[in-house]
Amino acid sequence: MNPPLPPVDSAWHHTPVPHSRYWVYGSGLFFVMGTLYLVLLQVGFFHWLMANGALFAALWWLPRRWWPWLCAATVAARHVNGIIVALHTGDILDGFLGYWPGPVQYVLGNVLEPFLVMAGVLVLRRLAVPPSGPMPPERIVQLLLGGLVSGLMVACKDLAYVLSEGRVGDVRANLRGNYVALGGPDDVAILGTFVISHALGTAIAILLVAPFVPWLTSAENRGGSTRILQSALQWIVPAVALYLFVALRQPGSNLSELLRVLLLVGTVVFAMRHGWRGALLTTLATSVVIALEDHFGRPAYNPIRMQAYLGITGTMGLLLGASMDNLRQQASTLREARERSDLLARDLYLAAARNLHTEERERRRLASELHDEFGQNLTALQTHLKLAERDFDAAGRPAALAPLFDLTKAMRQNISGVLESLRPAALDQMGLYAAIERGAVRRLAEDAGLHFETHLAGDARLLGDFSDTQLIAAYRLVQEAVTNVVRHARASRCSVRLRAEQRHGMLWLFIDVRDDGIGGADCFLQGRGLTTMRDRVLALGGCLHVGELRPGSRIHALVLQRAT
Repeated sequence: MNPPLPPVDSAWHHTPVPHSRYWVYGSGLFFVMGTLYLVLLQVGFFHWLMANGALFAALWWLPRRWWPWLCAATVAARHVNGIIVALHTGDILDGFLGYWPGPVQYVLGNVLEPFLVMAGVLVLRRLAVPPSGPMPPERIVQLLLGGLVSGLMVACKDLAYVLSEGRVGDVRANLRGNYVALGGPDDVAILGTFVISHALGTAIAILLVAPFVPWLTSAENRGGSTRILQSALQWIVPAVALYLFVALRQPGSNLSELLRVLLLVGTVVFAMRHGWRGALLTTLATSVVIALEDHFGRPAYNPIRMQAYLGITGTMGLLLGASMDNLRQQASTLREARERSDLLARDLYLAAARNLHTEERERRRLASELHDEFGQNLTALQTHLKLAERDFDAAGRPAALAPLFDLTKAMRQNISGVLESLRPAALDQMGLYAAIERGAVRRLAEDAGLHFETHLAGDARLLGDFSDTQLIAAYRLVQEAVTNVVRHARASRCSVRLRAEQRHGMLWLFIDVRDDGIGGADCFLQGRGLTTMRDRVLALGGCLHVGELRPGSRIHALVLQRAT
């Protein structure tokens, strides 16, 4: 699950600025943006238009009240750049305003650029993509869409410019060059290459620059930035430096092509290790190196292949990195949920254990009071009846007290049964296995005509390490299971197997009760006794399973306790 996105309105909300300071801040923004745009224009090659990438990022980040300053700064910077180019080349000094071929070229070259780049930003706002917060894969796709819109708009404007001028060329380092006059048979191919390269140039620049906005403005994205930068300095910078060295020394060689492929591998590795931020740094470093290679080496007059390499590498790297970040976030959320679940389960286990301990303590108290009060009273009653027996014999009524003797005997048996249900005396006297093997459970089975067997496996000494709560739960489980066999299974044999082990710091007690009766789990599920036992075992962190044998049925339970 992706983290919730902030509301669109609040994402671009900034503290209101007083009117007097607005002009001061606006002037500062005009100067900074104009200078930055002008500097980036000097390194604008075929395959990337970094000035437009910076403009797109600023428009995306800042609220609309600052957009007029950004647009004015861009227009001013393009005016200055046009004059610088004209002065360097000595070209068109007698044209429109002395520096441009005509008014159409003036408007297309200087005025429209910021508004066309703005189109992609408006798409992002329409899609409710704020410039802060997490960067899931779908946001990367939306950002790429905005970059493509801006790139297409700028490319269409540039196409109109070259059509009006009648030639296609490039401007780099304040120099015009590589001009090709239009009007020949290759115009479609030339113009198609021009449009695609200019569209991809702006889109790639936006893809390389715009993601820095959420990285730098969002606290959650800034976390771990030092580690990512250190890793980039350790691995990416040496790799791209090696590639640049080989590419300049041996341009077009197989080794340089191999190193370029290895840069793609580096993008994938960094995307997997550091998410979309690692992919962004790797792609930016690769793009810078390719730009330097293009500037100092052999210029790429047809840069579409290079742009496709950068575009595909950057897009796939960012998407892979965003997916990895998303998976890490989901894994962290699941881990936290599991930790909370484990903590809750532990609290429930401790609460259930305390409740069971309190219940057994209350049972023991009731058993003690019943034994002391009713036992003593029954003993006194029997003593008085014995003393009165001689008087009834002398009176010729020797059988008059027989019903009372029978009644006291039945009462004692009933009291013994109640005491056994409250607190098994054999469990205290002989331990769990002996209480089952020689106690009331065996008598119950044999009185019903069953052949009763018991088995003990594992480490028998561990039975003494279980608490009274676990031992009583195990005993009552066996007792209830054998009772159900006697009442419902129509069996001739019944076996009880116990196995005690210690694993991973826990004591494990396996209980297995089987019979050869009519089969079906229903014989175990009739009544509420076994349901109570299931709840008791589950409350102690164990489990219980009722299954069918051929013939007969089986109940298998596990009682757990932390080893001390």
